[in-house]
Amino acid sequence: MFYIIHILAGAVIAKYFPNIFLIIILCLISHFIIDAIPHRDSIVDRDLFKKNYKVKITKKLILFESIEIPITFLVIICLYIYFNNLLMLFAIFVSILPDMAKLGYLTKLKNNRFFKKYMLFHSRIQKDVSWKLGILIQLMIAIMFIKLLF
Repeated sequence: MFYIIHILAGAVIAKYFPNIFLIIILCLISHFIIDAIPHRDSIVDRDLFKKNYKVKITKKLILFESIEIPITFLVIICLYIYFNNLLMLFAIFVSILPDMAKLGYLTKLKNNRFFKKYMLFHSRIQKDVSWKLGILIQLMIAIMFIKLLF
């Protein structure tokens, strides 16, 4: 899913379960459950990655991430300004942590067998659909989380 979906999930979890231990557990679980919902959020060739653990870093991928990341930070800042809640900020961080861990692929960590297993697991639970359907699914989930949040 787009990072914003995980951010909204983390914010909702913090709003309804303001306990740091519950936040950690629920945010991590929700990340993988949300990722298991068929969607489209990337131009990475998941089939290629599942077969041989290779990510082809292209200009399109860099452009895609360079657009999504600033939007992500803007949403986080807006949520923090609106709710002024450090626990919510922590929940947002935990909710996107499984995706942030992917940065390890750009380092020597990518050769670590536990990291490889994690990356392959995270990739396998995700199911791609068409862009139109994928965006529609994520829009519906975002609306649901926004309604719960506000």
